[in-house]
Amino acid sequence: MIRLCLNRFLFFTTLIIAGSLLPGCTPATRVPLPVLSYPQTQQQANLLVILRGIGGDVSDFERLGAISAVRQRHLPFDVVVPDAHYGYYKKQILIERLYEDVILPAQKQGYQQIWLAGFSMGGLGSLLYVRERPEDIDGILLITPFLGWDGVIHEVKDSGGVATWQPGAFDAKEDWQRMLWSWIKDYQQQPTIAPPIYLGYADNDVVADEGPPLLATVLPCQRVFHIPGGHDNDVMLSIFRRQLDGLVQRFCATETP
Repeated sequence: MIRLCLNRFLFFTTLIIAGSLLPGCTPATRVPLPVLSYPQTQQQANLLVILRGIGGDVSDFERLGAISAVRQRHLPFDVVVPDAHYGYYKKQILIERLYEDVILPAQKQGYQQIWLAGFSMGGLGSLLYVRERPEDIDGILLITPFLGWDGVIHEVKDSGGVATWQPGAFDAKEDWQRMLWSWIKDYQQQPTIAPPIYLGYADNDVVADEGPPLLATVLPCQRVFHIPGGHDNDVMLSIFRRQLDGLVQRFCATETP
């Protein structure tokens, strides 16, 4: 799951290896996208799609307690975890595969609401998905999302913030960071273009770094929180649990979490 990396150096090293020009170094992509499902005895009304980070294994979410955290709160959600690793991002087929292999089947199964929960790189994937297909998703939980490198983020900050930053001309396929922050700027001006976004991040996260606090400036304050810690499993699970507590308030306010 989240066994992404314990420090910035390891994260960058992993990303460089994963993004190597050598084809054999990029994780193989499969069609359809492999998905781990965690259904309950009866199908629940809603579906939570958890998007993984860049490292570890897709089965880590169950092993580290993320799936049981959903169950313990008696949330009306089934849970699926696609193995949406870095290879799908590099090939620019993440949105296509998520829609065809996860979201569309869920819609056909009759789920009333579909939410995304994105950890680190999966937070980036969540935003990329709703940028292209906002009508499919009812809410997004971001857990220490990776939102790009320092260059563009510093450019946005140095210009006075998202509202005053001007992205200029860019090729969305070649410059995903400028494309992402340009969309975030549009979202700030017109929040109805996407479902509600809920953000949790750590104060000393040297991997996600300055991206989450900058994103926080465009979100309603009641949808943002931060806690002490860095980019590690325990901190991200704590953030996830708090995000789930928020879902309890929205979906089963009369029950005790």
